[in-house]
Amino acid sequence: MQTKTDIHKIRENILSLERSALERWNKGDVEGCLEIYADDVTYFDPITDSRFDGLPAVAKYFRTVYAGKLNISRYEILNPKVIADGNLAILTYNLKNYVRASDGSETAGTPWNSTQVYRRTGDQWNVVHVHWSFTKHPAATQGLTA
Repeated sequence: MQTKTDIHKIRENILSLERSALERWNKGDVEGCLEIYADDVTYFDPITDSRFDGLPAVAKYFRTVYAGKLNISRYEILNPKVIADGNLAILTYNLKNYVRASDGSETAGTPWNSTQVYRRTGDQWNVVHVHWSFTKHPAATQGLTA
């Protein structure tokens, strides 16, 4: 049985891994994410037709589409929640990115929802499933009333 201290340590460890990967990602370095992904990772992205299965497929996608092309000036992880049980942990959060324009002004980028499933092997946590979605995408809510 995990104690509150154990869960707190897991939460901090996973958030640290996630932040480190995002710091690199935001500078166009996709390897930070790939380094924490397990060999059998599955990956959903709202701009692709289907799920990617396995690290080689995800790596090819990242290196082809994103490597060297991202420049996020800063980000915020909002509402992070880690649910841990044994050797599995689920991290969910909202991501808000900011992009700097050539005139120095900053604008909000696309807001995201993120789900990352981590698995512990020994003392190492690795991502085994990733799911990204747009937060309240205008096209999805067009015509809906609250």
